[in-house]
Amino acid sequence: MERLTAYSYGEILLLVLLASLVLIAQSAALCWALAHLPRRRIRYLLPEAAALAVVLLTTLLLGGAWKLFFAELPPTDWLAAQRWTAGLLSLVVGLTACERRLLPALLLAFAGLCSLPMMDAFLPMSAVLVLLLLGVRLILLAARARARRTREVTISSIRAGLDLLPEGILFARENHAVVLVNITMLRFMERLFGRQYRNAAVFWQDLTAFDAPAVAEKRQCEGGVLLRLASGDVWLVQRVHLLGTLSGWQLTASCVTELDAVTQELREKNEELSTTLSAQKELLQNLERTERSRTLQEITSRVHDILGQRISMLQQLLASPAPKDALRTIVRIDSLLESVPLTQEPHPATLLADMADTYRRLGIRLTVTGSLPRNLQRARAFAAITREALSNAVCHGRANAVTITLGERRLHIRDNGIGCTELHPGGGLSGMMRRVNELGGRLIIAHTPHFEIDARIGENTG
Repeated sequence: MERLTAYSYGEILLLVLLASLVLIAQSAALCWALAHLPRRRIRYLLPEAAALAVVLLTTLLLGGAWKLFFAELPPTDWLAAQRWTAGLLSLVVGLTACERRLLPALLLAFAGLCSLPMMDAFLPMSAVLVLLLLGVRLILLAARARARRTREVTISSIRAGLDLLPEGILFARENHAVVLVNITMLRFMERLFGRQYRNAAVFWQDLTAFDAPAVAEKRQCEGGVLLRLASGDVWLVQRVHLLGTLSGWQLTASCVTELDAVTQELREKNEELSTTLSAQKELLQNLERTERSRTLQEITSRVHDILGQRISMLQQLLASPAPKDALRTIVRIDSLLESVPLTQEPHPATLLADMADTYRRLGIRLTVTGSLPRNLQRARAFAAITREALSNAVCHGRANAVTITLGERRLHIRDNGIGCTELHPGGGLSGMMRRVNELGGRLIIAHTPHFEIDARIGENTG
């Protein structure tokens, strides 16, 4: 008794103030635990409840110190049962909680021990020690809670992160009830329909049935719906069915304005390319018909000249009075007719120059390096191979640039076309191979990634 009342009224009042502050802090800690910790796991709440009981009894004991003195009532008789209960509870809970939080648990256990009635011989020192122990414990718990909150990803932080995304996102349960939706998706809903949706199925149904050209132009595409808004921007809305532990629905709305512009540009360029290719094919067909007509005219003219020569020589033969002269004339006619070809074939160099000029007029970048062989047979073969290769590069390979390298015994042709996956030699390639084989050479053909022809004539070829 003397131990408790050895202090002045002001000192006791200061202790009561300290106890009240700790009581308020401990009450706040218990409320925070009730709001944030798992409510079904009572072991997380028992330490705070025991600490609160100890602080409350300590505060009541210090507040009634002078009343005890005047009533001549020993401190051991004031709230003794409650102090034993709270002290032992704190001691047991603190010792059992050492596995989870060693230091806070030990502080709680020592505080419970110091609050027992048997410690009244040391009052108010034991009461001050209880307050200090629990105060330090609260500081430690507050620091740990703050550190944990900075590390944990909460629903609010997830929502804030989703709201920063430029894409609209909506998550719904299996029954289509919306669980989470960001601001971008809500704004998209209001912009399109003038309202917000809390059911994913209703939103998707209205989206697929949307028909308001004044607001947006809708087009079904693979995996979603493409909307061209009146403002000029383009949005792609897609829906995915989530399976597994987090089953449900996911809807996304992405602004694909730039991608749509690039796609439209590519589509226009492909159409232009297709038109150009069609025009080139038509020009090549016209060129072929023109060349065929010119060849026919040359043949006709040549036949006319040969027939004229024959008739002239026959007239001369009939007019000759001497049989010997007639015999010599017949021999001359036979030798002359054998030496005269049916067609007047142009020189390979002239043919190559005409081809180069023709394809350049068609818009083909043609680069010719070197010159034709001096051997006329190889020159004709190289010219024929070049003509066939140019036709294949433009008509089938869609090339717009061809490089030709000429040598005495080698011909190399390469284009920038699309090539082909499999090589099936047709009449053109078979003709190339035949011409090279007749000269005792070999033909190497590469068909990917671009078409490439390499004709090499053996050194033993005359």
